[in-house]
Amino acid sequence: MFRPFLHQHFVYAQFEVAQRIRIVTMVASPLCHKLSYQPTRVPEVVEYTRGFSSRPCTPAANSTVTPIFHWQETAEPQKVVYQNEKEPKQACIDGEMWPPIFEAENVRSARKMIPRDDDVFVCTYPKCGTTWIQHICSQLLSANYNPGSGKELSQTSPMIERMGAEYADKLQSPRLLKTHFAYYNCPKSDTAKYIFAARNPKDCLTSYYFHNKNFKIYDWANGKFDDFFNLFCSNNIAFGDYFDHLMSWLPQVGKPNVLFLKYEDMLEDLETAVVKIGEFIGGEAAAKVRDPETLAHIVAESRIDAMKKDQTRWFPGSALHTQTFIRKGTKGDWLNYFSKDQSDRIDEICRSRFVDTIAANWWKEDMAWSCLPEISITSPSGEEETIDSSGNCSSDEGFMSEEFDDMPSVSRRPSNAQHLDVPLYRGQGSGRRGSMDTSVTFGSVWTNLQKLQLSQMQNEQESL
Repeated sequence: MFRPFLHQHFVYAQFEVAQRIRIVTMVASPLCHKLSYQPTRVPEVVEYTRGFSSRPCTPAANSTVTPIFHWQETAEPQKVVYQNEKEPKQACIDGEMWPPIFEAENVRSARKMIPRDDDVFVCTYPKCGTTWIQHICSQLLSANYNPGSGKELSQTSPMIERMGAEYADKLQSPRLLKTHFAYYNCPKSDTAKYIFAARNPKDCLTSYYFHNKNFKIYDWANGKFDDFFNLFCSNNIAFGDYFDHLMSWLPQVGKPNVLFLKYEDMLEDLETAVVKIGEFIGGEAAAKVRDPETLAHIVAESRIDAMKKDQTRWFPGSALHTQTFIRKGTKGDWLNYFSKDQSDRIDEICRSRFVDTIAANWWKEDMAWSCLPEISITSPSGEEETIDSSGNCSSDEGFMSEEFDDMPSVSRRPSNAQHLDVPLYRGQGSGRRGSMDTSVTFGSVWTNLQKLQLSQMQNEQESL
């Protein structure tokens, strides 16, 4: 008799609790960042009904980005600077993540700015060759380009979301403008030129990790790679999600006013990349790349080694960063920091996001874990041995094969050995990370092998 009654009240109670949780979440979520707490993202876009304009600042419903919890633009710009444990300091502006020094007014004005017909936009995700391309374009567009005191590249070719539309409006044409906007936020024009560049996500992640460690604004000098890796994969990082950014630009590749470049192609053949950029911009820029002497000079000035000199050209002094802005400018550095599981995780994200797109096979070889080089060593008896990317040793010696079989395979980046500082066998130095020299790159492998070798030598000496 009472069972239906109790069941009915239980159902109503469940519904009421769910409704209250939803209301509390909607009201409290805008305050969560300020309280250094982030709510679990929900699979729907929460629509607000009060205090918001009709134009969303986040992806449109028909974009390639999976909808997530976000704010929409309010009458007054919203900016909350926060820093959770193990994370770089960041700012949340209208629900999007930005560096803490960015201002809401500038970000908003940059979205709404009207491009000029001769504007050239350099459009990238961070650490995908932005400064490199800016430097090339500046030489092509300006007759007296000489970055330095008071004319740093960050000022002559500003990031529009950092400096705002008002600052950009004061620049003379043709303007060279930098942006990390995804396509849906980027100012659009059928006549302006857009240079979009992309980079292997594993190398991008690695470089972006050091960027966050070395830039003072993030207050993250002691940040850990594993923590940053998780941020990168969870779309909880300044400038947003790498994969969302790339997917937003893919449909634009092939349009007459969009030039697509790959970071790795520029490393392999810089001269061809400079010619492509010059011909794409046209006019005086095209004339410069058609002149052999001028082209050779631009290529020489744009090589990574040349750009590493006098790095105050890119930013005013060292007010923002603790170390050099251009760290390596190479490819494959991710191999020094990723674990096998982390490599597999990025591979899986790429497979799911890039399926049936032109990006599906862009970095197939560059991202392969199997591209780890073989390591050659010399055993105490003088026989040469090799270790392949799976951790297998070619030695026929019983002591090495038996003991090495008990060791874990090469499944962890060499950073695990960075604090050991144990000199390697035959005096190659410590096994610290950061060098692509096979004698020192894979510190964890070298350290373990070294211990085995020294142990064997000691045993042989004791037996004599």
